[in-house]
Amino acid sequence: MFVAAIAAAVLQSVPAPTPCSYDREAMLALSPQAFDQDMEGGWRPLGNRRECRDTAVELLAAYRKARWRDMTSDQLHTNYWHEGQVRAALGQTDHAVRLLLAGVSPDPIGDGKADYAIGTVAFLLKDRAALQAARDRLAAVPPPPGFEEDAARFKAQYGRELSWPLNLDVLDGFLACFDKPYDEAYSRDCRP
Repeated sequence: MFVAAIAAAVLQSVPAPTPCSYDREAMLALSPQAFDQDMEGGWRPLGNRRECRDTAVELLAAYRKARWRDMTSDQLHTNYWHEGQVRAALGQTDHAVRLLLAGVSPDPIGDGKADYAIGTVAFLLKDRAALQAARDRLAAVPPPPGFEEDAARFKAQYGRELSWPLNLDVLDGFLACFDKPYDEAYSRDCRP
């Protein structure tokens, strides 16, 4: 009886996990690839839940601070970009813009990423002309060699079409829902 009472008291004193709880040590131990690209693990399950987005931005920043030496330049820029996107969804526009700009590689390779970033920032700053110009530049970027094969592999792996140029549909959504908050304008509901 006594042991059962102590066990019950201990169990009552241990807080139940919240929907936003995670194992910090395990997360920080993930490889940069697993932390960012595992749709079931890493930061994404937190970032995809509205009530956990504050936790997700803290985790993204903590991972970058702890693991930046282990990250490639692209992985580091992607981490900044994703934190910026989540902060934009939280309505933290000024902070989001700084992070999104830090997420743009300083070595553009003509793949349209810079125009996508410029368009996203223009949307957040409510500059429709700059958003339209970035969208038009992105639409003119030719597909890289081998894109059709990459798109077929993507469809086989994820079951979704991959169209060129990447993220043009996002900028079109920002134009279609220009007066909406980022979170809503980024959604598939606003995309053509």
